[in-house]
Amino acid sequence: MIDDDPLWNPDATPDEDLARIQRLLAPYGARARGMKMPSASRVRRRRVRALPWASAAAAALMLLGAGHKHRLAWLPESSWTVVRNESLASEDRKMRLRPGQSLETMANDSATIAVARIGRIALSPNSRLRLVETETGRHRVALEQGHMRARIWAPPGYFGVRAGAAEIVDLGCDFDLWKRQDGSGRVFVRSGWVSYRVGTDDILVPQQFNLSFSAATAQTPTRSDAPAAFTNAIEALERAIANEGGGSVSAKLAAELVADAAREQDAFSLLSLLSRWPVLANTALYPRLGAALGVPAIDSAHRQAWEAGDQEAINSWWKKIPRPPKHWWANWADALG
Repeated sequence: MIDDDPLWNPDATPDEDLARIQRLLAPYGARARGMKMPSASRVRRRRVRALPWASAAAAALMLLGAGHKHRLAWLPESSWTVVRNESLASEDRKMRLRPGQSLETMANDSATIAVARIGRIALSPNSRLRLVETETGRHRVALEQGHMRARIWAPPGYFGVRAGAAEIVDLGCDFDLWKRQDGSGRVFVRSGWVSYRVGTDDILVPQQFNLSFSAATAQTPTRSDAPAAFTNAIEALERAIANEGGGSVSAKLAAELVADAAREQDAFSLLSLLSRWPVLANTALYPRLGAALGVPAIDSAHRQAWEAGDQEAINSWWKKIPRPPKHWWANWADALG
């Protein structure tokens, strides 16, 4: 019987070993601190009263899990809901967008597109967007021209936007994308991170950073408040690399200008540069990045390994970046209005 067990009933007689333990622990007990001990019957009543609450909590967790699973699930080839702007007649405002179909807005038109159940797209005037594919875990659109803003609340990789030869992959965030007919454009991350993928390049773009791109390649991400001297120096360096290679004299001179113009908060841009072109580790960019990351002294062996493209050496400094891609589930507000 539980009433005869001294572990549950403090009035029951303990055996010798339990009595010794109780004496050792007595100075730390409730009575020694002047606290009132509840009776056994009161403890049982509390346990009985707690059962309905425990059951309700378990049921709520099950419902939450089921709702979350339902929100992420999506049947292949299902259509998305589109609401056009208020200047249109009410019967023309709502429509469905199916895979393979395009949506185009005029000069006085805009649209809000529900991305399955994981977020939404705001499509600006004079823009054209095509729904490429949609199913659980993978939703892709193509921005053919204009501007869109995507606010997504889903695991990384669920949503992506094709922009010519590139793909902007959502890592759980809120971002803007502009694209011109010639294939050039820009992406700006308001919250979270995106991955810009073109060819063999996979470029991370963090919150409050811009990345400009052409039809064939992408520039280094820079902060939205980066000085013109810094962004201009990066453009000059990238031109030198494209024309003569990262080991050329002109590239080294351009790298010095980038290092001179860099601020501490530009460390991510320097890290991106050195990761894409490891040979730049033999320029002024390496010690400037080290200073921005708080590396106390230059390690010649680490520098040589980086220059040789050693991924372990490169990753050791990536780990010093304070903000990893954010947890999508902790930033639910990005999916809201």
